[in-house]
Amino acid sequence: MRGEKVKWRAHFNQLIARPIPKSEYPEIARRMLDDGLCAMLTRAGVVWYAGRYPIPKKTVRDIWGLSESQMKRFERWVYEEEPFMSLMEADDDAGM
Repeated sequence: MRGEKVKWRAHFNQLIARPIPKSEYPEIARRMLDDGLCAMLTRAGVVWYAGRYPIPKKTVRDIWGLSESQMKRFERWVYEEEPFMSLMEADDDAGM
């Protein structure tokens, strides 16, 4: 998972972390899943996995270039929409 940071936004080195529009969240979730990153909902909240291994939220933030507030908003959306399960199910259906 170490290596080049993910460049999902146009101005990667901007000083101010602007809110990510909710319309971009599905694409970010798709790219995360394509990279083997997945968020699972648990009683303790959102837990991030790289493959089968749990990873710290800070690692996800660092690699994806997200600020704390961007990550909180994205996780809130993940909690409401549960996109990773939907995306995995869609991939399974497409593979059949």
